[in-house]
Amino acid sequence: MKKYIVPSIVVILVAAGIFIRYEIIAPARAAASDLKAINGLTVGKTTEAELLGRSAFQTMDIQCFQGNCVYQTMRTNHLLSTLHLAPFTLFGTRVTVRDGMVTQVSVFMFNFRLPGLSLTQEVELPAECASSPCVRRFTLPTKSVVGVTVLFNNESDLRNRMTEAAQPACLSRLHGCSTYDELMPLTKGLKLDATAAFK
Repeated sequence: MKKYIVPSIVVILVAAGIFIRYEIIAPARAAASDLKAINGLTVGKTTEAELLGRSAFQTMDIQCFQGNCVYQTMRTNHLLSTLHLAPFTLFGTRVTVRDGMVTQVSVFMFNFRLPGLSLTQEVELPAECASSPCVRRFTLPTKSVVGVTVLFNNESDLRNRMTEAAQPACLSRLHGCSTYDELMPLTKGLKLDATAAFK
């Protein structure tokens, strides 16, 4: 019996290693697939029928309320954050549909080290946005920044670069990613880390 103990332990350890590696890598792979699924969508032009022509949307979580339907994904680094090997990080995508037409496309992230960040395609930008993309901060009365959103319109080429919007590898990286430039490479040059600084 003793001669079977060591091989059995080795098999168990190898299986555990494979499982742990999968649990670490799987969220990053899924997030990359989510970004690919929303790439090229154009608000005000892409129909829900075209949306559902993409296989990812045929199985995606959907919620409808008062005529608006939202297709949404969320991926987290659950294992690494549970083991305290990285700060909790969430990446998500959201596509809003109304009357059979895509009206909004977003990539969003949350990281305990930073205020939430979203990159959102809108048909019309708010009046205070003089250009596309437009950076907006959301602050508390104490002036603390709780969120940053980057808005762009449906004429921007950013809609065709959503696979670059976020860095899925941050979900599988030990110690995670600590800056917006790391988390959302597509926003480099907008100086979001300075914009989101708590004051």
